[in-house]
Amino acid sequence: MMDLSFDFKDKYWQFKDLRFAFRIYTLDNIYSVDPNRASFKVVEEEGVEKAVVRADGFYYAGGQKKIDGSFYAELVDRGGVIEVKADAGFPEDVKAEDRDLMFEEFKVKALAILIKGVSGSEVLDGRFNFMKIDWDRGIIFNYPRSWITYTYGLLTPLLVLKESRDYTFFLSMDHEVRPKRFALKKDLDGEHLVEIIHEEKAYLYKRSITVPTWRIGKCSDPMDVLRMRMKLMEEKWGLKPWDQRDDVPEWMRKVSLVVNMHGKHWTGFVFNTFSRMLEILEWIAERIDGYRVLVYIPSFNGRYYYDYPVYEPDPDLGGPEGFRKLVEGAHELGMHVVPMYSACAAGFRWIDRLGLKEAVVSNKYGWTIVPPNWVDWDADRERDDIWIPVNLGHPKFREMMFNAIRKVTEEYGVDGAFLDITHFYVNDSKYDFYEGLKQLIRDLKKEFGRNFLVFGEYYYDALMPIIPLFHVPFPENYTEFFTKYIRTAYHLSTPSPGRGSSGVHEAGHLKFFVPDPSKEAIPTLCIVEDTIPDHAEEAEKVIEAAKKYAEIRGI
Repeated sequence: MMDLSFDFKDKYWQFKDLRFAFRIYTLDNIYSVDPNRASFKVVEEEGVEKAVVRADGFYYAGGQKKIDGSFYAELVDRGGVIEVKADAGFPEDVKAEDRDLMFEEFKVKALAILIKGVSGSEVLDGRFNFMKIDWDRGIIFNYPRSWITYTYGLLTPLLVLKESRDYTFFLSMDHEVRPKRFALKKDLDGEHLVEIIHEEKAYLYKRSITVPTWRIGKCSDPMDVLRMRMKLMEEKWGLKPWDQRDDVPEWMRKVSLVVNMHGKHWTGFVFNTFSRMLEILEWIAERIDGYRVLVYIPSFNGRYYYDYPVYEPDPDLGGPEGFRKLVEGAHELGMHVVPMYSACAAGFRWIDRLGLKEAVVSNKYGWTIVPPNWVDWDADRERDDIWIPVNLGHPKFREMMFNAIRKVTEEYGVDGAFLDITHFYVNDSKYDFYEGLKQLIRDLKKEFGRNFLVFGEYYYDALMPIIPLFHVPFPENYTEFFTKYIRTAYHLSTPSPGRGSSGVHEAGHLKFFVPDPSKEAIPTLCIVEDTIPDHAEEAEKVIEAAKKYAEIRGI
């Protein structure tokens, strides 16, 4: 973990069994509450004990320099759970005569609460497993999972520490999608330190910041804390249980097999033409009822990722007429078809041609230097930035995506849209990707109604109210957090029968497996060029697992 190389001299205040300090981050520097200009008071109001920290000044550079500012924090004991709120800011007339602050605009990006008095040997990770904590090296978690980061991503803004059978939790009750970070380390005296950090949306940075409620306490079961978050998700976001969702097509409720029907690789290699796809679907329909099959078609539009965001049926696969016959044929078999689009990618050759420069993602400092990905597309053993992240918050790009999906849907009669990299998140200084994604989905559902399926790649909590189906299996623990609301299949990269090709996906070759129908993931069959000709027996095992999946669930 990277860190300051000197003692920042944070001032800690004791409340109950914990000690709290605070840091304020602008785009240009770090500040903390000046203890000489602060007051701390513990009071009791209507039987509730709370502590209040007030200040009218900050220090920076480890206490060597000082500046005017305003700070207020409230810590309330809610029967063993401490709720913390905080506000900080800089007055309009603040004087910044120090040369070190010559460019300081006092745009506050984040506020951290530093907490001592906690212990734990394990921590709940982003896949809901407990991992060992190396307090000496330190560890950082972030939410939503930032794109290209050295930190660990989280699916919800919750940190849980475990020591034997005791759990300590730190939960944000923020109902907006804004960055949260959690850091675990030892301080300079060797004491365990937890940092919980709230960051504002970059395009809303101003001279002050308000931190939504944090809840800190102990529990006997982390699922109890997750239910606190679930309650917020239901009340604030309108999230409904799976069987009550009105964005799930009725036909989707009977699906027990997803077929990943691979089209064209990044290099131009064709796995299956549209006519060959239809032949395979006819083969599948002889072994399972068609209404149970969702046909997912990655790279129907050209070279995988290279040709995003242009969505026209690829000529080498059979072009518009071939794609139309495929969809019509699948429907005659009782199947439903969903092609793949990217929620945030544009091939680097298309940015200028389509006039998308203004939509390219910026970081919080206003620079378009966000690296797109870690993928080595051409196997030259170095990552290739052949696609550029573009922001659905930009009206032009969102309109372009809506029109592209509408055209494919209307012209060919497909049954939904798969949106790749739905979990993409960068705190963009110009546009809000999550809000743009939500608006795109809202527009699509308004246009095509309930029978139109929105299918996403990966999930975090705020995506669950707007997308009902994903294709990354759920964590093994605390599955109620997911299964109450959404369903998942297996990923695009699921290995095909035989040599385990990942199709258009960059994974290459993995070990083939037959899905366990008892698991909470819809069995998925990957189809590449040799799947049925050479490995039909293994493909049939996946189909049998799909039938068993339906039988177990009575669907």
